[in-house]
Amino acid sequence: MPASAGAEAEIGGVELTRAPDPVLILIFRGTHQVLSAEKRLKGGGVPLRLIPVPRRLTSDCGLAIRIPIDHRFRAREILSRARLLPLAAHLPRAGGEYDLVSL
Repeated sequence: MPASAGAEAEIGGVELTRAPDPVLILIFRGTHQVLSAEKRLKGGGVPLRLIPVPRRLTSDCGLAIRIPIDHRFRAREILSRARLLPLAAHLPRAGGEYDLVSL
């Protein structure tokens, strides 16, 4: 794989790439909150994906929500109204590290 491939990897002959757009990882208190937040965000038109909590992040719950960063303000508005704000929001960096950010 060329050095310029960046976020690309190959597993079992299948090339995997990360989404080029910046995302936020939202961490909640538990599974119930994650599923409630997912329902509210989808209803509000925020694109998302349920993901396992990355190993470098800690949580009482094994699930997190990944959203495009350009939907963060809409997500904050929806989750704040529903009283479902996440415990933390993280911005993935190169090298597998995460920055703690505000939603």
